[in-house]
Amino acid sequence: MNINKLSSHINGEINETNAAKGGQEASDSAQGKSDGKVVDKVSIENYNSNNEKLFAKLELEKLNHGSSERLKDMKAKINEYKEAKKVSAEAAQQTEIGQKLNDPDVWGKIADDILGS
Repeated sequence: MNINKLSSHINGEINETNAAKGGQEASDSAQGKSDGKVVDKVSIENYNSNNEKLFAKLELEKLNHGSSERLKDMKAKINEYKEAKKVSAEAAQQTEIGQKLNDPDVWGKIADDILGS
């Protein structure tokens, strides 16, 4: 049995090897080369682009939902601070926002962010 006479099957095309070429075509096929193109075994070219769009929409919706929840939480904290401030300054300082306003570490982080460090 001569190995140079075997056929190879890549991407739906059958390539016959030629004994005169010394098996060069067979070695190119084995390396995944055909007409100068690199052929990989895992490729997204064949997938429908609608799947990518659907995936992107779902991921965007997840991010939007997460951002909305964080925004609602922050608004609730701000409203709590405003209501407590109407009662008294001491009550406002007891809220989470009030504690952060008086925390020197928070102000240090803000200053670092402004300076770009």
